[in-house]
Amino acid sequence: MWTEESTNAVQKIVTTLSVFCIVFLIRAWWNWQTAGLGLKSIPSKGSLGWPIVGESLSVRRCSGDISFEGWLRERIQKYGTMCKSHLFLKPSILMTTTEEVKFVFDDPHKQMRNGAPESLKRIFGSTSIFSLEGEDHRHVYKILNDSILMPELKKKTAEFNRIMRHSLSSWDGQTLDILKPMQTMIFKLMTFNFFGIPWEGEIADRIASLLYTVVLGPTSLPFYFPGTDFYKAMNAKTRVTELVVPIIRELRSAETGRSSKYARSAEKFPYQNLFNIKFNGGKEMISDTGVCDILLSPILSGGQGPGTVVALAIFHLTKNPSMLQKAQAEVDRVRKQKEELGEADLSVSDLKDLKYLTQVYNEVLRISTIVPGVGRVATTDIHFNGHVIPKGWFMLAPFVLIHMDPELYPEPSKFNPDRFETPPNPGKFLPFGRGYRHCVGRDFTKLVVVMTLYHILSNFTWDVVSCSGKVQYVPFVKMIGDFQLSIKSRTHLL
Repeated sequence: MWTEESTNAVQKIVTTLSVFCIVFLIRAWWNWQTAGLGLKSIPSKGSLGWPIVGESLSVRRCSGDISFEGWLRERIQKYGTMCKSHLFLKPSILMTTTEEVKFVFDDPHKQMRNGAPESLKRIFGSTSIFSLEGEDHRHVYKILNDSILMPELKKKTAEFNRIMRHSLSSWDGQTLDILKPMQTMIFKLMTFNFFGIPWEGEIADRIASLLYTVVLGPTSLPFYFPGTDFYKAMNAKTRVTELVVPIIRELRSAETGRSSKYARSAEKFPYQNLFNIKFNGGKEMISDTGVCDILLSPILSGGQGPGTVVALAIFHLTKNPSMLQKAQAEVDRVRKQKEELGEADLSVSDLKDLKYLTQVYNEVLRISTIVPGVGRVATTDIHFNGHVIPKGWFMLAPFVLIHMDPELYPEPSKFNPDRFETPPNPGKFLPFGRGYRHCVGRDFTKLVVVMTLYHILSNFTWDVVSCSGKVQYVPFVKMIGDFQLSIKSRTHLL
């Protein structure tokens, strides 16, 4: 039987426990918001968001009217240009001015390491260029970079032209949302470039279809649970690897004969030196899966980009008829010159004559930055502009803000290829980053985008059927919704 004394005692215990719980929760929240840093002079303004997930979910929702640029500017307005956040499961610092972005890119005191999200590294594999560090990264990066600079790409343009003509051959009379066929074509170009896989074969189609799923996962939270983007991406990557590793084994073998399905590929395979790589100070020979991960890295990271740039270029040119007419006139002039010389294929040397198409390409990269920023992780406490960036913290340098800076680019929201009549300033135009980890696909992307636009404008005209599409900004820029065109051959117009 409860007495008044018992009731009072219980009330005191409940009150004490409640106060203890409140203090514990406040303490836990404080530790989350400060990441246990005590009085270190990190940028005090900002928010780490929700425990564990931080602000990652709000970033991934950037689409349509809520752009990644808008998400950044909202935080800059509230907290300043250098502020704290929590992204990709790491306490983070946003570095948003030109000076801050340059500091992250250049890493003048060698105090940073690769900041690729954990989900990306797990999906792409332990030997991808996004997972490797130090000498291992430099060695692999050089092999990939050297193989897709213009001098090497020049040898492949005949095959690129054939792939493009074959991919576009069925467009006449069709109503298309061109992004999907563009991305399929780019994936085929890339599988040919990196593996020598016959582009007309079934395996290239199967790989291309799986890659659409793989690229959804790199910026998702790394929770391997059915239904999540990460789960789907990991499983799709496993299936891609199962398709590609047998090809790698065959390309590695010195006994590849004429009867082999990939004998022709083995003869032209430009990455034989990958088979001799040893990691961890020369102690570990690379496996077939490791070679596969290295060669898939640029395909997975760049497979969406060129196709999206082509689709966005068509989108902007269609909205601006005078620009479309100018691009069309340039293409017709170059095509006529080549026909007079008895040449059918576009070559690397022809790019200098496609000046306006190159300006269109640059302006698409500026106004719709395909990769919104670069990430690094501090390997020690970094002192910068009176603040401390603690060891282990993630730094995000979003160069999308540089591309939309009105002081650098007047009327930045306006699509205007004429702003690139003179070559862009490398310090103010960063679609592929800069420094020792800049994107290896710069030359490849420029070549295939300009070539593809040339072939489309040479062969087709179109009418807009529907245009309800918007742009999604994270994990990469892409068009979502409808942008359908009714395609007609313009052969009879020439």
